[in-house]
Amino acid sequence: MILVGDVGGTKTRLALYESKNEKMIRIEKADFPSGEYQGLEGIVNDFLNKKKIAVEAACFGVPGPVSNGESSATNLPWFLSERSIKDQTAVKKVKLVNDLVALTSAVPHLSTDELAVLYEGKNPDHNAPRAVLAPGTGLGSAYLYFDGERYHVHASESGHIDFAPNSEIEIELLKYLQSKFGHVSYERVLCGPGLVNIYEFLKHSGYAPEPPELQTRLEKGHRAAVISSAGQAGEFEICIKALDMFVSMLGAQAGNMVLTLLATGGVYLGGGIPPKISKKLGDGTILESYFNKGRLRPLLDKTPLCIIKDDHAALLGAAYVAIQL
Repeated sequence: MILVGDVGGTKTRLALYESKNEKMIRIEKADFPSGEYQGLEGIVNDFLNKKKIAVEAACFGVPGPVSNGESSATNLPWFLSERSIKDQTAVKKVKLVNDLVALTSAVPHLSTDELAVLYEGKNPDHNAPRAVLAPGTGLGSAYLYFDGERYHVHASESGHIDFAPNSEIEIELLKYLQSKFGHVSYERVLCGPGLVNIYEFLKHSGYAPEPPELQTRLEKGHRAAVISSAGQAGEFEICIKALDMFVSMLGAQAGNMVLTLLATGGVYLGGGIPPKISKKLGDGTILESYFNKGRLRPLLDKTPLCIIKDDHAALLGAAYVAIQL
């Protein structure tokens, strides 16, 4: 029996997995409000004490870089340590990994039902490196490669590389964001707050008005969710344009990852946003910018582009990491 976790600023999700016929099968899961605990150790103990079950090993995906088995969680006042978890719980084999490492570890094990294919690729090489790009609260990324026997996953902070505009309106967006933040990374435009940044730029530049009905929705709801849902539904010119720009820039960065990593095995869109805007992602906008790489277009032609639909994928990936401990 394997214990896995997906640690987040709002909630921490734990689950039990069991190995059957070389596949990890989820037995049970539970969500815990992160803010009500002083650390991960308390959540692990509450979960295991209630289940009264022994586990062989554990792996936890955490929101931040992991170094020497330690991490300071993003958006949580927690210091996470493999040694502390071992000392304070009944689990003696523990691994902390970046949350995108956990998600990326699941990629070779995802079924076709757990993916939405945006582009199949022409004769893709599935043993070539693959990349994951995950816009959600922030913009996560990671990649994996196959050495002939097993997959190796590497963390990345490519979400924080310099944003590169590809059109006049994106150049104006960059200037607007530079005036607010100084350095502008892709995370400033490709995440929930990033979509709001795009919206605010369009509003500030006078691209389209903010109707009273939309203003009311934005005041009452989650702003990024309001903008994305309205844009997908074809409501309000400013929301349609904001989502269109978001998706175009997402395609450009997905293509950048193919070239940077030679990730011709595929690019997988994870995180909280892509499954929610799958209709928009399927209209061709993302592929236009994904392919727009000039002389190296043939590399993009062969590379699949998919959405990870399963929101338990990070737990599955953590289970495959834990089974190797």
